[in-house]
Amino acid sequence: MSALLALALGVAAGLAQVGAAPALFAEPRAAPLLPIAVVAGWSAARGLGEAAPALLGAAVVLGAASEERAGWFLLAMLPAAALIAGAGAARPGPSGPALPSAWGLLLAPAAAGLGAALYQGLLQLAAGQLGVLGGDREAVLAAAAWTAVLAGVVALLAWPLRPRPAPGLFR
Repeated sequence: MSALLALALGVAAGLAQVGAAPALFAEPRAAPLLPIAVVAGWSAARGLGEAAPALLGAAVVLGAASEERAGWFLLAMLPAAALIAGAGAARPGPSGPALPSAWGLLLAPAAAGLGAALYQGLLQLAAGQLGVLGGDREAVLAAAAWTAVLAGVVALLAWPLRPRPAPGLFR
């Protein structure tokens, strides 16, 4: 059930990325990358395993709406997923993979921001532009910052939905 929810969140984030996000910014490349923010925020509370189907849903929507193939978008989102997984593995304490800790609230926005910059760089390389950030450096940095902020907001909103240990009978 959670995989279907994550897939639906990814499709919704992809549709918002194609429609609403660029319309709100004068420079469309400065718009936050909503699929990465949603995956980072959701994985801070629920783990990357539950958020991973959102990447596939977002890549299919982005690929259908553009001239590029969905595989390029999925490939461009993989560094963000790897950073998010690394942020989840770096959690200290007894939380482990099943129980998220508050470190996810701090690490997910950072991983999302860096992942957004890598996403744009990989798509530019895929398009054959060798000057990766060229003259759009400010737009890429703005997109990374907005993506990090939105990932933090999603993580805070999803935090009450995190799995918790069941209280014992004799604790």
